Amino acid sequence: MESILNITVSRYNNYAGQANDTNLLMYLNDTSHKEQVLNIRSKATKAERDVLKSNLPGITPSAICRPTRSANNVIAHTGLVCFDLDKLPPEKMSEIFNIVTNMPYVAYCGLSVSGTGYWGIIPISNKGKHTQHFEAMRLYFESCGIDSIYFDTAVKDICRYRYKSFDEAAYFNHNATVFDFLYEPPVRSKRAYKTNSTDSNPFDDFNKNGDVETILLNHGWTYQPAHDKGTRKRYSRPGKESGISADYCIEKRILYVFTSSTNLEAAKGVNPVNVFCQLECDNDIKLCSKKLRELGFGNYNKRN
Repeated sequence: MESILNITVSRYNNYAGQANDTNLLMYLNDTSHKEQVLNIRSKATKAERDVLKSNLPGITPSAICRPTRSANNVIAHTGLVCFDLDKLPPEKMSEIFNIVTNMPYVAYCGLSVSGTGYWGIIPISNKGKHTQHFEAMRLYFESCGIDSIYFDTAVKDICRYRYKSFDEAAYFNHNATVFDFLYEPPVRSKRAYKTNSTDSNPFDDFNKNGDVETILLNHGWTYQPAHDKGTRKRYSRPGKESGISADYCIEKRILYVFTSSTNLEAAKGVNPVNVFCQLECDNDIKLCSKKLRELGFGNYNKRN
């Protein structure tokens, strides 16, 4: 059938086994290990479950590997990235499943082997930027209301082994939207900024001390305090009264925008200077430098 999941991945008979090609869609629909999985879920301790899990077959959803599962043996990226939501409180299972299955990017979501969490698959746009897609996906899940404490970051490994599981109510979206968001923290330029001996770099000064949140508010963004997570503050884009359009990390002073419906660059972590330059200066870097100096940035004596 026509499906974004109708592709080839590597399958292993057990955790230490050698790879064979298999069709992902057929694998996900295969229930031949149902009793084995249910037996694992019936065990009281993690130690018991782990011993039994080691004999389960599995796949590497993100990579075709031969002959064994290793970064050095990756033949090709499948164009998929996985998520694993682990150790969910029983009372939250249904709520989180509903959140995940309402995401347009999720192609598959089902119970993990333990039965206490969910794992799933999302198609990505750039196979060469697996990690950047994964980090953006993690932020996207947070913005949708899934706490980061449940998100297993170890699955960002392209060769991560995914044990065979069973879920008679698993979710399939054969026409899932390709996830094209990337998280790329801004890289500080190593080029010296020419100033006189009493001045500092206005860009560095603003990145450290500039009030980026006031700029957002002045341009129609709406602060959503109910969705804050620790040092992360959430905003809705102009013209939208609810929902999360951007995530601002106070600690790192990085803004991540989830929507392409604004003047800010989407799917990329940007620092305060980027925000100022895009919103106040129409991306004119020379004008940005001029305005920052007029505001006193880069000249501590003038500003303080």
